[in-house]
Amino acid sequence: MMTATLSQQMAGFLADDITQRIGGEIHALVETAFLDTAACILSGRDEPVTRLMSDWLAHRAGHAKESSALFSEQRMESVAAASLNALSGHALDFDDVALAGHPSVVLVPVLLAEAERTGQGGSALVQAYVKGYQIWADLLQRLADPLHEKGWHPTAVLGTVGVAAATCAMRGVGPVIAVHALGLAASQAAGLVANFGTMAKPMHAYWAVEKGMRSVELAQLGITASMDALDGPTGLLTALSASRPPERSRAFSGLESLAIDTVRPSIKKYPICYAGHRVVDGVLDLRAANQVEPSAVRAIHAHVSPTNRKVLKYARPTTPLEAKFSTQFACASALAFGEVSLRRLNDDAVSHPVIARLMPLVQVHDVERECPLEPSFAFADRVVLELADGTRLDSGDIRFARGHAQLPLHQADIEAKILQCVAPEEQAWAADLVRQLRDLVSRADNRAV
Repeated sequence: MMTATLSQQMAGFLADDITQRIGGEIHALVETAFLDTAACILSGRDEPVTRLMSDWLAHRAGHAKESSALFSEQRMESVAAASLNALSGHALDFDDVALAGHPSVVLVPVLLAEAERTGQGGSALVQAYVKGYQIWADLLQRLADPLHEKGWHPTAVLGTVGVAAATCAMRGVGPVIAVHALGLAASQAAGLVANFGTMAKPMHAYWAVEKGMRSVELAQLGITASMDALDGPTGLLTALSASRPPERSRAFSGLESLAIDTVRPSIKKYPICYAGHRVVDGVLDLRAANQVEPSAVRAIHAHVSPTNRKVLKYARPTTPLEAKFSTQFACASALAFGEVSLRRLNDDAVSHPVIARLMPLVQVHDVERECPLEPSFAFADRVVLELADGTRLDSGDIRFARGHAQLPLHQADIEAKILQCVAPEEQAWAADLVRQLRDLVSRADNRAV
């Protein structure tokens, strides 16, 4: 008897009812993912890339008004709405982190759009999220080398397949269609780290959603793909593993355990690339504990992984987008302002005289020991401040950033994040949105609200 390919094993999992495997803790994690992603979508509504794509989609839109875009009265076809929401959610790099990328910013917009289109909610949404997350996690675990090191952005690459999986789950397609959908998504998976710090990065989330959902629609039309598009000798895993061979023979992990049980999404406290969050915590803690004045600092030493040093590639950022991928800006902002926040990610902050003086003082050092829980991270980051009087202030090992699954933010912090992403006059509306999302995810049946 021929062994089922990875796509076939995954397709069977997508068709299964896994309700009994999802306990209250996982349910709460998914609810938090919905709330946090909503905050990020709201935060990115007025970004230039979001406005440009919103206008472009409005001119290209057909007559379908299936789903809402950006939580506004604007409605469009579900794939377009979900893609635009993903773009907005990733525009400020404020979205959650896991699986070497940003799972919720591509999964949640898909599920919100499908919920509006079909009237589903509750268990259907939670299962679809967990299934998309599982497919992404399984593929990542098979790759020997960090994708970032080879120039691939996991959100764009593995996220495309994860979106196809979540869409299959929401639409209840059979295993045969799901196999073709996964194969079609695999052929469209792409996105380059080289584009970090530009408008192209949030477009990665847009394309992951668009291509993942369209792959399911194409499979439903009858468009076919290879049974071994994922694990075949010339499949996606092999294509992504140029140096060390991937694990292609192991059985699909979702048959035994759910990844979200152990690898949980981390919520971002700061609207910059997650690679810089540990360092920001270190600077803020040293600043607060020692009442450090920026003028007293003569050097800032940031110890991070080689991968994260390359990801945070802008030593002298000139735009807010570049500043999100700059260890120098992250350290300078934390030291100068005592915060790294949305209100500090603007042209004035990037060109601020104090920031300009501090950024050249930042020296980035490689830490070779790898973290087993966070791919691409060092086992621990570290910050050392050298003061003009010769004093050295050392953060010690920074194992996880605040907001990581090991140091989770409180629920009140999540709700506060949503409120800071809207204008003062929208606070009541945003609080009501929180209630609606909780009801959508938590209700016991699948009736439309």
